[in-house]
Amino acid sequence: MSQRIVDIGGFKEDIGLDYETLKELYMIFADEIRKEKEAVNRHLRSEEVGELRKAVHNIKGIASSYRTLNVFESARNLGAKLKLQDFEDINNYVFELNEGIDEAVREIVRYFKEDRTLIKS
Repeated sequence: MSQRIVDIGGFKEDIGLDYETLKELYMIFADEIRKEKEAVNRHLRSEEVGELRKAVHNIKGIASSYRTLNVFESARNLGAKLKLQDFEDINNYVFELNEGIDEAVREIVRYFKEDRTLIKS
C-alpha cells in the first residue's frame, strides 16, 4: 500500500530501521499526535492562546519528524494565524488540522495492520 498522508516508506529508507522498530515508533507517534490534537481542542475551547500555540508547535515538530507533510502544513498555517493573533476562521484551521491528524493516524494503523513481509527485512 502506498502512503498518501504519511511517508512511512521514505522514513524507513532514510533511517534504516527494522520493521518492528519502525512500527513501534509510528505507534508512539500516533499516540502523541492524538494527545496533542486533544490539547489543541481543549486550549481552543478554553481560549488559552499561549497553550494552544505550544500544542500546535509540538504537532509541527512531530509531524515534520515523522514525514506527515499535510499535518505539518496545517499546523504551520494555524501557528501563523495564532502568532499574528488573527482569530478569524480559527475554527476552520483547527478543523483542518484535526482532519489531517485523523487521516494520518488511520493510515498508520492501516499500514501496520497489513502483511508487510516484503519490508520486514
